Amino acid sequence: MKPRSAAQHALTWIEISQSALKHNIGMFQRILRSSTSSLMAVVKSNAYGHDMRIVAHIAQDAGVRWFGVASSQEALDLRKQGIWSRILVLSYISQIDHIPDSIRKKIALPVYNLAAARRISKIAQKLKTRAIVHVKIDTGTTRLGVRPEDSLKFIRSVHKLPYVELEGLYTHFADSENVNQSFTNAQIKSLGLILNHCKKHGIIIPICHAGCSASTILNQQSHFSMARIGISLYGLTSVSRTDGLIHRRYPWCSLIPVLSWKTTIIQVKSIPQNTCVGYGCDYRSKKRMRIAVLPVGYWDGVDRKFSHGGYVLIHGRIAKVLGRVCMNMMMVDVSHATSVKEGDPAVIIGVQSGKLVSADMMANQIQTINYEVVTRINPLLPRVIV
Repeated sequence: MKPRSAAQHALTWIEISQSALKHNIGMFQRILRSSTSSLMAVVKSNAYGHDMRIVAHIAQDAGVRWFGVASSQEALDLRKQGIWSRILVLSYISQIDHIPDSIRKKIALPVYNLAAARRISKIAQKLKTRAIVHVKIDTGTTRLGVRPEDSLKFIRSVHKLPYVELEGLYTHFADSENVNQSFTNAQIKSLGLILNHCKKHGIIIPICHAGCSASTILNQQSHFSMARIGISLYGLTSVSRTDGLIHRRYPWCSLIPVLSWKTTIIQVKSIPQNTCVGYGCDYRSKKRMRIAVLPVGYWDGVDRKFSHGGYVLIHGRIAKVLGRVCMNMMMVDVSHATSVKEGDPAVIIGVQSGKLVSADMMANQIQTINYEVVTRINPLLPRVIV
């Protein structure tokens, strides 16, 4: 993990708030019903742009004992970084040659077809150990997973494999953000029936999980024995319309954004009226203006849709993007602030002098979701703990 001083030599950087992350973890630990024994922190896709290694270390220190990743490579990277808590690959096994290392490192693997389960068992046999697996059920998202009508036969086949430990059963919700929880309830019922059928046939699966950020807040029936918390771990909600429900149901619950994104002005200049700004001369100044050049662009994760109207905070005031966002730079209007100078900070996401630019505000502006805004931030930008 990089100390805060790592940002001193970077013109653009990401700040990760340790206190905010621990606060959000604490909120969900309070929300979980008493029969739910575990909280899984989902740190896939570089922890939704926040930095998988930093987030996992902070979360592990805060008592989190399960991590969810998208691939075996992510899981092995966490092990190399000293994460000793349980890890589950939620999506797929990306490479056959990762399976032996995953089994050795006690990483739980997903299974949703029998050929893969048998291959995992054979590899575990050669290693003289047992592989830990979780069966993924497709209860309605129509993505990876075994269909409910085929699930009991599949689970019985996996359970018979001699070098496989069937530890978990799980599904993924398709409509959990909806205030109307009818589809989610149908998925919960489907998973519960499968779990009960397994018990009747003498197959005891110790861990069952389905709950995500939204369903964990909106629907206690989704908690099962473990809840998987993704976007809200980072202080963001999956849809804004659930915010009011959260506060009515849990008045004490407040999520704090973990990530701030900052950059540095590299030049300030005055330009006369009718001056072209940026590629294509799409923008021409309507009057004499002062502009600031920022060393950040779409390579860094600022969507080109922020051209002609996106904004950052400089000196606690809005500075609008002028012209097109470039690959590594963008220009903003600082005509309103005569004291702005080279070297001053600019906030892309975060708070400055009481003013806020949030991932939600950015997402609304370009008609996408906050997930996309934060996960698109270039992983090569330095992440620093504050």
